[in-house]
Amino acid sequence: MTSFSEIKGVYTIIDPEATKGRDIFEVTKQVLNAGVKVFQYRDKLNERNHFLENAFKLKELSNDYEACFVINDAADIARIVDADYLHVGQSDLPVTYCREILNPQQKIGRSNGSIKEASESEKLGVDYLAIGAIFGTDTMGKSHRKPLSEKIISKIKSQSDLPVVAIGGIEISNLHLVKEAGANSVCIVSAITYAENPELSAKKIVDFWDSI
Repeated sequence: MTSFSEIKGVYTIIDPEATKGRDIFEVTKQVLNAGVKVFQYRDKLNERNHFLENAFKLKELSNDYEACFVINDAADIARIVDADYLHVGQSDLPVTYCREILNPQQKIGRSNGSIKEASESEKLGVDYLAIGAIFGTDTMGKSHRKPLSEKIISKIKSQSDLPVVAIGGIEISNLHLVKEAGANSVCIVSAITYAENPELSAKKIVDFWDSI
């Protein structure tokens, strides 16, 4: 199957609990029309058979738009639908076991909340490092996280050649800070999927990122 595996630019998360009740496929089409090239499907709401059905449809959309498709947490579903990436957190299935489940060409990203965690993730052989929360955020139950600031990005980039995805509280007003710090990609959720017009909001963010 087709693979678009470069992690760069604007990255968003499609979550049925974070689209204001709107159809996830319509929201996905809107953000892809806007130029978003990486999107992750996260679903803690639906049963796994529904998760799988949705994942197949989203993979088709990713192929149509030549976008990178990421599955959150579910290594088996990522393998079945041939997602480009699996994304895991610090407490999810260990990376070594994920590798045993995935196809050889599939890649893994991992969430990190410190330089130490990022270093450990790299040693485990991940393919990108998600770092956050960079700024304060209430999205997806992350309000308890102390903001790290954009300075952590440059510190990690000085120690690693892996792509770095900045996440947490990022919007147009602070977007330049994370790009100037060296982030390869920026994951933005609420400013896109909670927006009244996700396509317009995503387009503004994509255009601004590309202009920096």
